[in-house]
Parts: sequence; C-alpha cells; structure tokens
Amino acid sequence: MATNWAQPRYTRAQVDGAGAALVDEGVQGAVMEEALVVINNWRSSHSFPLNTFEMGLRGRARQVDPDSLIAQRIKRLSSIALKLRLFKTMKLSQMQDLGGCRAVVHSVQDVDRVVSLYKASDIKHKLDHVDDYIRHPRDSGYRSVHLIYRYYSDRKTTYNGLKIEVQLRSPLQHAWATAVETVG
Repeated sequence: MATNWAQPRYTRAQVDGAGAALVDEGVQGAVMEEALVVINNWRSSHSFPLNTFEMGLRGRARQVDPDSLIAQRIKRLSSIALKLRLFKTMKLSQMQDLGGCRAVVHSVQDVDRVVSLYKASDIKHKLDHVDDYIRHPRDSGYRSVHLIYRYYSDRKTTYNGLKIEVQLRSPLQHAWATAVETVG
C-alpha cells in the first residue's frame, strides 16, 4: 500500500508568519485557524524525510549496538510554541528539530561509533552542523550528540532543505533527558 506523504504547500515566509501568529497572544479566530493549517502542513511535511533518516539511523545504530532503542517524532505544537517564545528571533522555517529521530545505544563509546559511521558514510543529505552536548553539556546537565541534516535527494526534490535532527545518547543520558523533560 502506497503512503501519501504530506508535502510543503506554503512558502517559508508563510510558515514564518504562521509561527509568529502562533505566539502572538492577540491572534485568534480565523487568523489563528489558518496559521494552524500552515504550521500543521509544515510539521507533516517533515514526515517523509524523517522516515528516511530513521531508517538510516536504525541501520547504523544496530550495526554498533543490536539492542539499541530507536524512535522518531514530529515536534508537538505546544513544544513549537514554547521554543518560539523562548527564542524570540527564531523563525519556524529555521527550526532544526521539527522532525527528530533518536538512538539510545549502550555507551558513550557507542555514540561515538555511530557518529563515526555517519561521518564515513556517503549519504547525499547535507550535514548542517553537530551539537555535541556530551563534550559540552547544557547547563541543565543534558548530554547527547545532535547531528542536524538538511534532507537532499536528486529523485524526490520536494523535501530538499528540510532539517532533521538525529540524536544519539547512552541509556543514562536518555534517563536524564527524560527526567528533565518530564519536570520541565
């Protein structure tokens, strides 16, 4: 059975405008409803690239740790709103973690091995940047490695440029992150 993946239907300017409307307390009614249509299309449009990255992550993580835990998610609307409120200059179209997948592997050494597999691979997607919160933890104590990619395909160009975040962490780091998120 074929899956019908959502495709971006709005310009980045429209996406950014919808993100601004989401956090503007004066916006309501039909204007907010239209903003939510745009935002939900933008979120859903990340599903196809996210699925692609999740399959690649599954292969690499299981190569290093056959018992690794793999998950993916599209960022919740409430989390998007919170992030836009916290980072006033951020635009919704620039958000790097609307689509994210994660591998929890046995140890920090295994995290490093998975990172090495990504660096040695010949994937066409463009590595935008790496946030190494293991070597440079956040003030909260959060530790993980984030690989932020821009999706690229010469066959399915519809999604080119969409950012997907790949997170890699150990079980202890995952427990800490889950606890901090739960408390937050």
